Amino acid sequence: MELRPGMIVRLNVAREADFGYFLTNDNESIEDILLHKRQVTEAIEVGQTLEVFLFHDHQGRLSATMEKPIISLGKFDWLEVVSVNEKDGVFLYNGISRDLFLSMDDLGTDRSLWPKIGEKLPVSLIYDKKGRLMGRLLRGAPVEETATPAPKTILNSDITGTVYSFSEKGAFVYTEQGYIAFLHFNEASEELHLGKVITCRVTFVRDDGKINISMQPKAHERRHDDADQIYEFLLKRDGGMPYTDKSDPIIIKQKFDMSKGSFKRALGKLLKEGKIYQKDGWTFKKE
Repeated sequence: MELRPGMIVRLNVAREADFGYFLTNDNESIEDILLHKRQVTEAIEVGQTLEVFLFHDHQGRLSATMEKPIISLGKFDWLEVVSVNEKDGVFLYNGISRDLFLSMDDLGTDRSLWPKIGEKLPVSLIYDKKGRLMGRLLRGAPVEETATPAPKTILNSDITGTVYSFSEKGAFVYTEQGYIAFLHFNEASEELHLGKVITCRVTFVRDDGKINISMQPKAHERRHDDADQIYEFLLKRDGGMPYTDKSDPIIIKQKFDMSKGSFKRALGKLLKEGKIYQKDGWTFKKE
């Protein structure tokens, strides 16, 4: 078996040096592997067998640590971002002193979508073209295989989760309960990025246990918010505006950032409450 970074192996302590210990496997012909003293977590002796994690040190040498990694080869977990290099990618904490690099090749060129320090992403271990250990951002099946099907009873409940992937139509979210959720972009109320923790409302539970979520308020709550916005607009214009339920949808979108349907529903609410009236293509505040 070839020893490579990312592996957890059992090696023998062959000899001690001032700066650490050299480890070897008596059953195989391998070069000694350095276990630096700062990588030792408990007292050890020459001849002892240790379980260690292999990695490349800053000089590119295959080295060992007694620190326990969060993930090793063939495993995946959610690792925390500890630093961001705007040019190349981000670094993740994997439980050992040497942080794990995740390249912009995985994150994409849009830096606004990159995770922030303290946020977490699902990653596994891979090698770059030079055989160096690095992270791989996981999407789809590897994450979904660990998910829990959501029960129908969570419909309309608030739920919190982490954005871990994007598609052309929206963002995939892994919830605190282990559910897979999908958030359409038109259901988002704020900017999204990988690793962002968001709280949403469950709008649909699929038969396979995946869910759709929304950051927008319910329809009746949205009408109330839209109505308040329109009424405040009227007040700022001394009680009148040249927009009604017959106005062009494009103009409505430009002026109020809402659809024609939402605008009409909000006007209907204000009319029903007796706060406004319409005349000659204008909407006025009732005195």
